Amino acid sequence: MKPQLFGDVRVEKIIDMVEPFPAARAYPTEDLTPAGQCRDWLEPHFYDFQAQAIILSFHSYIIRTPFHTILIDTCVGNHKTFGGMLEKWGKREGPFLGNLAAVGVSPQEIDYVMCTHLHADHVGWNTQLRDGRWVPTFPRAKYVFSKNDLDASKERAKDAQTAYIAPSFQESVLPIIEAQQAEIIDTDFSLDDALTVLPTHGHTPGHYCVQIDSGNRKGILTGDVLHSAVGIAHPEWTTTFCEDKAKANATRAALVDSLTDQDVTLLPAHFAGPTAGRIISQKGGDRRKFQIAPEAV
Repeated sequence: MKPQLFGDVRVEKIIDMVEPFPAARAYPTEDLTPAGQCRDWLEPHFYDFQAQAIILSFHSYIIRTPFHTILIDTCVGNHKTFGGMLEKWGKREGPFLGNLAAVGVSPQEIDYVMCTHLHADHVGWNTQLRDGRWVPTFPRAKYVFSKNDLDASKERAKDAQTAYIAPSFQESVLPIIEAQQAEIIDTDFSLDDALTVLPTHGHTPGHYCVQIDSGNRKGILTGDVLHSAVGIAHPEWTTTFCEDKAKANATRAALVDSLTDQDVTLLPAHFAGPTAGRIISQKGGDRRKFQIAPEAV
């Protein structure tokens, strides 16, 4: 994705990793046959029809305003402990910090880290392992956590049914709190008059999107309201990743409806390829598609 400009706000994508994920595991209760009707725009970036897999990119966004440098979500991280379906990510050595340096940003320059939610693949680079201890990767930053998500993560870490959450909380969230770098918010938060938080609960209890409004151009960083572009054509499809599935479906459908045919650039958390784009109506108006923004290619 080429850098996106919203007035005097600049947005760039920082990749941690890209990998396919079986579509039948992502949407275990759905008949995926209708996805084939979207093949002309889902391929090659969002869906591998030969492998029957959605293509997931794990990336952050760097937002630079005249006043602050902000990192949105921090991906998987290195040297982390994972269990369950996430086990393959454990103890990895990824290039994230090098990719961040390639756009001219050092960890010391980050003023704010905004985690749209506290799932393991959105908090991993909050911390790094140094001399056997997990310490904040971004030493000057305030980390913006949703109170609802923070409370829920604490509880999930205690529950044997969700024990796989515990390492992520212990390694990537708790050290931030102990370092007194956490800024806990409810639903209202804004920054630099250009960025505001939009509560979009369902995927997690405190999930939020980040809206950009600057220089007569609008954007929205959608976090995990949308995991795959196929969710734009079928927002009613339930994902295995969402905690409150009914609420997540309703939130997704409402967001897709509100953004259809609007001049708002989407910056999703897991769309691969050029990533940035808009939701437009298909012929007949009964289906929507994701149209990659020309300025992102």
